[in-house]
Amino acid sequence: MTGEATAPVVTAPPVATIPAPVVTTPEAAAPGKITVDGSVNDWSGVKIAATNGGANSPTLKITNDETNLYLLLNSKKNVNKGTVWLDTDNNPSNGFDVRRWNLKADWKIENGSLFKYEGMTNNTPKWTKVTGDHKFSQGSSILEASILLSALNSKMGSKVKIGYDNVAEMERLPSDILPTPSHVLITEAEASKSVTPTTVTNDLVELDSPLNNPFKGWAPSAKTTSYSQPVKLVYAGVTWKELEPTKGNYNFEAIEKTNNFAYWKSKGVKVVFRVIMDNPTGQAHRDIPDWLYNEIVAAGQSPGTAYSDATGGMGAGNNTGFSPNYSAPSVIQGHKLLLEAIANRYYTNERPVAFVQIGSLGHWGEFHTWPYNGPSGVKNYTGVFPTVEVSNQYVQQYLDAFAGKEDKIQVLIRRSVELATNNNKGMKLGMFNDVFGDKASFDADWGWYTGTQNGYWDDLGQKQPGNANFWDSRISAGEFYSGEFGMKASLTSGSGFDETLRQTEMSKISWLGPNSPAALPVGNSLQANMDTLKKKMGYHFVLKQAKYPSLVTGGSLPVNLTIENKGMQHFPFNWKLEVLVYYGRNLVSRTATNADLTTWKTGTHKVDVTLPVEHLPSGNSYDVYVGIMNPETNLPGVDFANEGKHQNGTFKLGTVTK
Repeated sequence: MTGEATAPVVTAPPVATIPAPVVTTPEAAAPGKITVDGSVNDWSGVKIAATNGGANSPTLKITNDETNLYLLLNSKKNVNKGTVWLDTDNNPSNGFDVRRWNLKADWKIENGSLFKYEGMTNNTPKWTKVTGDHKFSQGSSILEASILLSALNSKMGSKVKIGYDNVAEMERLPSDILPTPSHVLITEAEASKSVTPTTVTNDLVELDSPLNNPFKGWAPSAKTTSYSQPVKLVYAGVTWKELEPTKGNYNFEAIEKTNNFAYWKSKGVKVVFRVIMDNPTGQAHRDIPDWLYNEIVAAGQSPGTAYSDATGGMGAGNNTGFSPNYSAPSVIQGHKLLLEAIANRYYTNERPVAFVQIGSLGHWGEFHTWPYNGPSGVKNYTGVFPTVEVSNQYVQQYLDAFAGKEDKIQVLIRRSVELATNNNKGMKLGMFNDVFGDKASFDADWGWYTGTQNGYWDDLGQKQPGNANFWDSRISAGEFYSGEFGMKASLTSGSGFDETLRQTEMSKISWLGPNSPAALPVGNSLQANMDTLKKKMGYHFVLKQAKYPSLVTGGSLPVNLTIENKGMQHFPFNWKLEVLVYYGRNLVSRTATNADLTTWKTGTHKVDVTLPVEHLPSGNSYDVYVGIMNPETNLPGVDFANEGKHQNGTFKLGTVTK
């Protein structure tokens, strides 16, 4: 794959240690024969030593023979107003201080003449004009020069640094963030030696860590902020009554405050959002708005079923609530408007919401009203679950609201239905398993995994199709079964954790919540298993190898990467993998690769990218980094499982010389 260049953004990685690469060094290319006559044709074989990039940027070429140093400055502006600075002794304690490059100039060229720096007199630099067999050909936009090496006190093997500054024309070469080009004087015999192609092969060191990366791991309740374990996702289950207390007035500010959206945003944590119309608790209540309840009654329809489960099936403290009449037209229409408001609110670049679970139907939004039979055989004991003709209307409303928004928000459903894969929006839904870890609920004919792969008969006797291998293109998620008991049983070594790993590998799970171990203290007795599971969940990228030339002799830098995904699933959103070049603390080249992380399943992936480096001054070393960029911040947002992470989130691949 090739890359597309983008404008540099200056950030500053600190120093880090990387493994010693395998390097083979090439020999230098021969300079051409130069005649200073105002023609640039004889410079065609000399590579550009410095340019700032772009069609109108000035360029500087440098070469030498045994007698002379040759310069060619080509600009779109008037070079007669500029100064060429030369540092020939490379002594930081001598020379005129050209601070913008930290250059100590021993010589300068102005108006077709050579001047030697003699020091400061009364805080004024003293320059002496030097005569001799130096040649200058200077037009309005081209300066060509040959300077005797003997006059510069320069010998073969020594280094010359050069910069050009034209204050009047507001032109500078190189720019402030780049180093001055550095030219090593070599004999024609040395320069004529053939160039041997070279490659650096750098095997990068893997880090054995679960990491804390976006869109994976634990997704505990957003209502609490004091979790011991690191998280990058939180869960916000919001009732319709909370969100729309009066008709048409959506109280987003209140639910965002309750769920600490501002706090989570400041921490770079995203939200899993679920609308709930029936959230059982221990007290009698309704989760649809009062105004909606009254509308249903006023229309002469049944508003729904108030229930309090006495069978024990729903569990203590979670057995009382109200199951609305899902078939009522006012409920269906109001739900449509509600979803449209949610989609409009959260489809933004700021994006606090990354995933929306299709809740809405059934207890806790889990697509059931179990237990269906109460004492003495009472039918629909805790409410009537709608037929597929009705439930499909709710699913379609999610598709309508979030179609075209999957670059920022992805939609998941708990149970496989026809619309999950075949719909008029061309969308494919992810899925979540709210009883993750429970073997029977996974494997049985009615179980979550079996149903997603093969289809199933639902609780109303309706045949539902499968959504086989949905994880190839969409996210798989869920939460542990049966509260704290089920969560801890699923993480305890033995049959419980073995089953958890089996289900993880089979269903390619990316995140679990709100029932998750996020609140357990760091270092608890289950920590090792938690870390093992977290590494398997979702993606887990490891930089395996980087290949690149040790010496760049042209205008481009090819980089070849080998990256392994040791996790169970792809990255959910199309974030860009970029390769970046730094000089010191300055970013000087940046290219987005064509890697599509949403297709990176478990296994090894190859990336080839070419960076533009013609504008980088020669004779200098540059550091090469890689990062996965968060489009919201334009900064690295994903950790690789490797040593050597820098403060700004990039990972160093190695160093090249130009």
